[in-house]
Amino acid sequence: MFKSVKSIEKIAVITLILVVTASFAYAGGWDKAKGLDKSTLKGELVCVGCSLKKLDGANAQCNLYAQHAIGFKAADGTLWSLVDNAKGHDITRAHKLLGHKKAEISGWMFPLAHFIEIDSIKVDGVSADQIAKAGWEEDQLLAKRLAERKVGEAPALEHKH
Repeated sequence: MFKSVKSIEKIAVITLILVVTASFAYAGGWDKAKGLDKSTLKGELVCVGCSLKKLDGANAQCNLYAQHAIGFKAADGTLWSLVDNAKGHDITRAHKLLGHKKAEISGWMFPLAHFIEIDSIKVDGVSADQIAKAGWEEDQLLAKRLAERKVGEAPALEHKH
């Protein structure tokens, strides 16, 4: 009887090891440096601050501070912010060009923080060159306005979208 119990225990341990190993092999290549595996989402590019204000009455003041930073509203209604890096910066800044445009984003999702790091993006009717130019123009405007700011004053950045 003891031999059969030990054999069953060995078989259970081996089975568990095989199942765990197989789950990693089929998980799509977990990339610890990027959060969850790369995903592709379809949705709409929106001003996150304005969306929060409309949904829940947030005092976003995106006209003054965030300058209508573009985020992503997934098809299920979930709002995502975009990581502001080399691939995401012009997207977040080009609000006049990109606001309320349909888009498909491939990238890495960080669900606890509601952030997406963009690997690639397709925006309906807008080219990458147009996005780069619009982002650059917004950066130039912002730099000029911030340079004129006095200590203790709120930034004089307000503009409507």
